[in-house]
Amino acid sequence: MRGKGVVRLVRPRPKGQITIPADVRQQLNIDEDSVLQLRVKGSTIEITPLRVVDETRLMREYSATDIEAFLREDKIDRETAAKVRRLLRG
Repeated sequence: MRGKGVVRLVRPRPKGQITIPADVRQQLNIDEDSVLQLRVKGSTIEITPLRVVDETRLMREYSATDIEAFLREDKIDRETAAKVRRLLRG
């Protein structure tokens, strides 16, 4: 966690599983039905609980950096990219 948040040490099990300590799960409202996003940033792993909108859809918030990366990867023209940026801000 960032800043002066909770810090815990955990050890991966033989198949790579880790246990998220109970106090961390409670603070972030993580339970057995939660969906977690794992992102590798350099030599760290960032774990983010995703909010469930309904039982069939997950909602994720994309950062400006994520959106720019998607637009670069898709190699769309500038006009379409500008329209996408406007729609996502609105």
